[in-house]
Amino acid sequence: MRPSPALALGLVLAAVLIPTSAQAAYPSPVVVSADADDNTPQLVATTAVPRPHVDAIAELRAGTATTMFAGGDFDTIAQSANTYSRVDLVAFDAATGAVSTRFNPSIVGTQVWALATDPQTNSVYVAGQFTSVDGVSRPTLAKLNATTGAVDRSFNPPFRGGRITDLELATLNGTKYLIIGGKVGKKLMALDPATGKDTGYLGLPGPITDAIPGAWGGVAVYQFALDPSGTHLAVTGNFSTVAGQARTRFVMLRLTAAGASVDSWYYPGFAKPCTSTAPRRVAYLQGVDWSPDGSAITVSATGQIPKSPADIWYHRLGNSNKPNTTVCDAVGRFALADPTKPLWINYTGGDSVWVVADTGAAVYAQGHFKWLDNPDGYASLGIGDKTSRAPAASRRGIGSIDPATGLANSWNPGVVSRTGGKALLATSTGLWVGNDSTRFGTERHYGIAFAPR
Repeated sequence: MRPSPALALGLVLAAVLIPTSAQAAYPSPVVVSADADDNTPQLVATTAVPRPHVDAIAELRAGTATTMFAGGDFDTIAQSANTYSRVDLVAFDAATGAVSTRFNPSIVGTQVWALATDPQTNSVYVAGQFTSVDGVSRPTLAKLNATTGAVDRSFNPPFRGGRITDLELATLNGTKYLIIGGKVGKKLMALDPATGKDTGYLGLPGPITDAIPGAWGGVAVYQFALDPSGTHLAVTGNFSTVAGQARTRFVMLRLTAAGASVDSWYYPGFAKPCTSTAPRRVAYLQGVDWSPDGSAITVSATGQIPKSPADIWYHRLGNSNKPNTTVCDAVGRFALADPTKPLWINYTGGDSVWVVADTGAAVYAQGHFKWLDNPDGYASLGIGDKTSRAPAASRRGIGSIDPATGLANSWNPGVVSRTGGKALLATSTGLWVGNDSTRFGTERHYGIAFAPR
């Protein structure tokens, strides 16, 4: 058990300007602790929401104070001896874990899937699949006062339904944009953060279209990540064509002052199917993040690992691997300078990886897997590499991969999840984890855990 380090570092961190980002991880020279902070709030299972989960986490700094926001599917939060009614969204102090008694908006709908904050306007953007906030019609996206939770009525996007699964507030070429992705509007848009109107900045010569045959839910963007230089946007989702060009499951956009265009970067293996034909696994690429120096892209995937060794990337083969191996049920890393082959792929052996966060010292991965380093594993069997006899690494629900070697490092807290966690946020003080697990390591941390540096 550990006390939170946030108070001790508060004065130092107040002077550091951190860009708001839904995906990009904060660079760190060390791997975080496997011993989670004791103060974080916890979800409470209720009759109405028997299996609550956190799917989005965001941070907002104001002076020496840091407020965390967590969104997902829940209706009750506990912290210390106190219990609070909070529907799908909660704000709490990063240092003490104290739940805000002022921030308590009423959200009507399915759940919250994405969050972004703006310290300059003291705002939090909330996205997902809902219809209204505090009685104000705001389908899928709302802007709230970060202190009171009041709806900013001047921010009124033109959406009438659908779902948004990712958000990022970014300043590009001197202009601030709220980038959104999901199954809404043009699927990927850059909105005016003040009004919610489409700026047209991400308006491509043609649409994002052509759902992958057999995939669930129609054409949609799942996740995206902006590189540190603000010149590339990596996007995953259920699509096959972007602006008239073949881009199955993944597209790289190049960003300039004039707008966005489709970049030539594309790994051919992304177009190959995985083993599963289940509709929710067909469009298998999910999480995406950049290395802190912008030289590499890391993706995560579901889909069921292939049975053919020719489709599997083996660490022992190095450059002798076939160039179009798949990332099914795996974490894969690729160089921006060379899209023809992976730097490495780390397989779970049959279980999904929903999200990744690359801090430089580690690539953190979360899902509902049981193993890493498991290229010959299948249907959750921990076989490892049969030829070299390298064993699989037992990693339940969460793990950390060495960016240089592509193999699991020793960090192994373990979580007990059902669907698997879908939220990771790396900050200057550590790693925030959101999931459906009742535990983190050996301690009880239902839905929210903080692993300090």
